Amino acid sequence: MTAQRRRARGKEDSRADWRAIPHYQLYPAAGMVLGLASPTGAFLLRYWLADPLLKSIWVRHELDYNFLFYSYMGVGTVIAFMIFGYVIGLRSERQRISNRVLSARIDELHLKSVTDGLTGAYTYGYLQEILELEIQRTLTHKTPLSVMMIDIDDFKRINDGHGHLFGDRVIKETAETLSANVRSDDILGRYGGDEFVVIMPGADAATAMQVAVRARGSIANNGYLATISIGTATLDGTGRQSPAELLHRADMNLYQAKHDGKNCVRDFCSLPDAPRRRLTDE
Repeated sequence: MTAQRRRARGKEDSRADWRAIPHYQLYPAAGMVLGLASPTGAFLLRYWLADPLLKSIWVRHELDYNFLFYSYMGVGTVIAFMIFGYVIGLRSERQRISNRVLSARIDELHLKSVTDGLTGAYTYGYLQEILELEIQRTLTHKTPLSVMMIDIDDFKRINDGHGHLFGDRVIKETAETLSANVRSDDILGRYGGDEFVVIMPGADAATAMQVAVRARGSIANNGYLATISIGTATLDGTGRQSPAELLHRADMNLYQAKHDGKNCVRDFCSLPDAPRRRLTDE
C-alpha cells in the first residue's frame, strides 16, 4: 500500500471514529464548549467596551470583583447546555440508529433484487446494466474489457440422472468455484439455467484466457460429476460494440468449445453455422 493510500485510509478511519461517537455523548460535549464560551464571551465583550487607557486596571478589577459572577455564569450555562445537548442527543441517536437499520434493510433488499437466490451471483438484468457501463468506461479510458460465457456440460443429463436437487447443488457449487477463481474485480452473474457470465474490467485476451483455464480446471477437479465449457471475448477499447454483440462473440466461442469436445476454453469460433441467439435476445 502506497503512502498516499495509507494517508487516505487514515483519514477515512478518523472520520469513521468521529461518526461512531454516540450523539448523547457528542452533543453534551458540544454543549459544554458552548457553555464555557458564554462567560468568556461576556468578559471579552466587556473588555472591548472598557476605556482603552484603563484596560489593564479594568482586567484586574473585573477578575477581583466579578470572579464569582463569571464562575456562576459558566457553571450554569455549562450545565444547562449539557443537559439540553444530552436530551437532543438521545433523540438524535435514536433517529440515527433507526436510519442505519433502514439503510441496511434497503441495501439488503437491493442486493436480493440483483442477485440470484440459489447461487448468490448477479442476475441477468443487472449483468446487462453493468456490461453497458463497463463498455462505456472501456471506450472512454481505452482499456480492455473481457467477458467469459460459461456453460455446464451435459447439465440436462446430470439433472435427469440425479434429480433437480442435485442439479441445483451442481449449479451452486459451480458458482462458488467460479467466484473463487476469478479476479477480485470480476463480476460473476447467472445468465440462464446453467449458464454464467463473468465481466472482467481491464482484462485483455491473455488474462481472460488465463482466468478461464484456471476456472475450468478447478471445476473439473472438484469431483461432482460436472465440467464446464467457456468462451471468452475481449473488447480492446478502440472499437464500439453493444453488450449483445460482445456477449454474442463470447457465445460463439463457447459454441466452438462445445463443438471441440467440451470441458475446454476457446477464444475463437471457426464454425460458420454457429447459432446467433445472443443477438436476438434484445
